Amino acid sequence: MNVNTHSGTVSGRDAFIARLAQRLGRSSPLASAPARPFAGVPEAYAARRTTVQERIDQFGANWSALTGTVWTARAADAADAVPAYAQRICAERGIDRVSRWDHPDLAALPLDAALAADGVAVVPWRADGATDEDAPVGADGSVWSGRSPLLRATERSRLGIVWADYAIAGTGTLVLLAHGGRGRSVSLMPDTLFAVIRADRLVTRMGEAFEAVRCDYPEAAAMPSSINLITGPSRSADIENDLTIGIHGPGKVYALILE
Repeated sequence: MNVNTHSGTVSGRDAFIARLAQRLGRSSPLASAPARPFAGVPEAYAARRTTVQERIDQFGANWSALTGTVWTARAADAADAVPAYAQRICAERGIDRVSRWDHPDLAALPLDAALAADGVAVVPWRADGATDEDAPVGADGSVWSGRSPLLRATERSRLGIVWADYAIAGTGTLVLLAHGGRGRSVSLMPDTLFAVIRADRLVTRMGEAFEAVRCDYPEAAAMPSSINLITGPSRSADIENDLTIGIHGPGKVYALILE
């Protein structure tokens, strides 16, 4: 084995590991693996307790640091706040078509009517795959024409609206469980994402979110088809670290926390 380094050539496995040890400040490689007396989350971290307001503030700071936009509103004002912010996003970004989860809390809001009043078409992601629109059909035999009308209609939407199952304050992460009328395509295909989060669904760390999902779905057969963790806009970088935003998902993300 030959490994080229900036200072020359290191030959052999032992010599290579010795070089790594030196760079870690050790005179020689360890003869045995270091002790690991603890498993899982460090006790001090797991024991940390935060208030709802602290979690709101922490999520907002982390989401904003990722170039996301975050707003807060009272849960009692959701019927006004959610449509108003959706309209604002569409107006600012020139969006005329949105796809949204067929979530009962979203469906209960006057969201569709408010967007329709602004000339914005709404495509609900329905569990049965149905849509009220006639999606364009490609040439016979094409991949495009073989997709469901609902999927093709969602692909033409520029804004996806979801109601987050959980959110992780410590990392500024949305937790979206895909099942039924909550298709993952709604959060992946449009170039803009708008997530509504209940403040009481904010947790401090990732382990708490996974534990909550296990409690919600104790039977493996009933688990969602996927658990999607979304931390800010889509980011992709090549081997030279050239960063591109929005290639594999939304490039602009918004979150509304309902207190």
